Amino acid sequence: MSSCFCTPVSAPDAANTAMPSRSSTSRRVAVDTLTTVDGTRTPTVDAMAGKKRGALFLDLDGTLADSGAGITSALDQVFNALGTTALTEAEKRFIIGPAFQVTMPVLLGARGLDESMSDSLIREYRRIYTAEHLPHTPPIEGIGAVIDELAASYHLSVVTAKPVNQAVVAVRALRMEHMMEIVIGPEPDAPTPKARLLERAITHVRGVRGGDLGHEECWMIGDRHHDIDAAVEVGTRSIGVMWGYGDEAELASAGATHIAQVPADLLTLLG
Repeated sequence: MSSCFCTPVSAPDAANTAMPSRSSTSRRVAVDTLTTVDGTRTPTVDAMAGKKRGALFLDLDGTLADSGAGITSALDQVFNALGTTALTEAEKRFIIGPAFQVTMPVLLGARGLDESMSDSLIREYRRIYTAEHLPHTPPIEGIGAVIDELAASYHLSVVTAKPVNQAVVAVRALRMEHMMEIVIGPEPDAPTPKARLLERAITHVRGVRGGDLGHEECWMIGDRHHDIDAAVEVGTRSIGVMWGYGDEAELASAGATHIAQVPADLLTLLG
């Protein structure tokens, strides 16, 4: 069984991004391979616990977070230090979604560089990204109000390929932590198929609901085919979103149940 430790929301590394407290009790984040947002819950999450219509499992980068500029800037800094070419526009879209253990060797191969450098360059990328960009992760325009409204009717969770320690900081920066049941991502050096992460999230929310949660009540929402692939494999419904880094053909061919063009479409599709 994997170990678990707790980090206060107001810890120094998150001092500028933590959600304003809604109670006198500090909220805490328990970090395992699953990172559970528990402690004192707000009425937004818990007032209708057991009565909500189902569960939404949300991708992070490109779905909730407009994180592309920070990710690509940090990676360009790594490549600049190597004296190699910056990311192309196509590569900038390609790298958002999959784990860097998958994309970095491809980027190195395209530049004639040794793929064995991948692990060390990923570490350097993470150092730059975590220090300079992650704590300032901006939300997708318009998504905050939509998520706030959906939280009244659905259990919300984040399921991301982003390393879990980074994902927690990003969710804090978005000021959405109080609306999430759980934030799930892989450990930094252990990329995990998104379907397995989704299954873990469903198991957690099913426990919150006392065992009452069918797959037909679950929706995976994301901007890349990896999100839709996970939904198809696990057997949930899915919504592909068009404001991220994929395109409609990618999402439709993966088997998305619905396509949302703008964040407000989620309210129509899930209302």
